[in-house]
Amino acid sequence: MLKSMFHTGFVVRDIDRTIDFYTNVMGLKLVGRTERQGDFACKLLAFPDAHIKGAFVELGDGHQLELIQYINPPVGDGHLHRNDAGASHLAFFVENIEEFYADKSSKGLTFNSDPAALYDDGGKLLRKALYAQDPDGNWLEFVELF
Repeated sequence: MLKSMFHTGFVVRDIDRTIDFYTNVMGLKLVGRTERQGDFACKLLAFPDAHIKGAFVELGDGHQLELIQYINPPVGDGHLHRNDAGASHLAFFVENIEEFYADKSSKGLTFNSDPAALYDDGGKLLRKALYAQDPDGNWLEFVELF
């Protein structure tokens, strides 16, 4: 039986660069770093001689983002587009999407568009949202509810 959600994981090319992005650009807190190799890593990941470096970052709301850099086997060059099967994204609620957009843009985050607005059939604004990618191409969604 499932009990609760634990974390979301992203494979990254450079753990230090990605930690810097999530802590200094996105404002998440670094919770801890790990390095795994040997029997447990090899069995869990199903790679002989598996070796990974990892880190956990969070906002403090209970959900963590795990960042994993494969040392052995090395990280591949694959990339999934938003519309490819298997592609995923991590969504965040924001308080003011226009301010968020301006602040993160000034810190180098590139968005796929300006915030998009969704209205109900009566013209009432329901939400604004937009997408961006982290340095490794992982998709991030930002949503403000009204």
